Amino acid sequence: MKLIRQIRSQGRQSPLFEDLAQLEGRKRQWLAERAVQFALGLHGRRPEVDNPFKGKLREDLCCIMFDDLSLHTLVERYAASEALRRHDSEYFSKLIATTRNTVERRIVFHGLLEHFDRLLPIEKSIYQLNYRSVQYAHLEQEEALYGKLIMEQPISALLEVHTPEWLLENLSSFEFSID
Repeated sequence: MKLIRQIRSQGRQSPLFEDLAQLEGRKRQWLAERAVQFALGLHGRRPEVDNPFKGKLREDLCCIMFDDLSLHTLVERYAASEALRRHDSEYFSKLIATTRNTVERRIVFHGLLEHFDRLLPIEKSIYQLNYRSVQYAHLEQEEALYGKLIMEQPISALLEVHTPEWLLENLSSFEFSID
């Protein structure tokens, strides 16, 4: 990515930061500057600082990244993409942790489908056309073997408040018999 190369080679002097001068309002300038400091820190040009978009909802991050009419600068979009990457990485790490030392795979397939269904069309465009049907077939196969999982909450919501181990230990409370 051109921005990353320029940050690494030119630091704060990167011409790609020139759009920051056009920002109006202190709040907008402050947020953009925090994004610059984050990007510089991430690439070793300054001390590391928190991402200003850390903790934002996935949907909000996507709007910052993909909305062409948005007033966000390139570096803000970059910081939002890093926050989204980290958000998804944490989710998938927890999801994969539900498969350790067990044959249980229903949670992971539910989680994959949930995640895919929440993606924006632009994000789905990088997946194979039949991605959802393939994952759903895997889920059906697992549920034929071990029974259906009846989830009152999305997997993502459960993983925000519980550990993957807790989910596995309490799996019987989500199961619906195959009989």
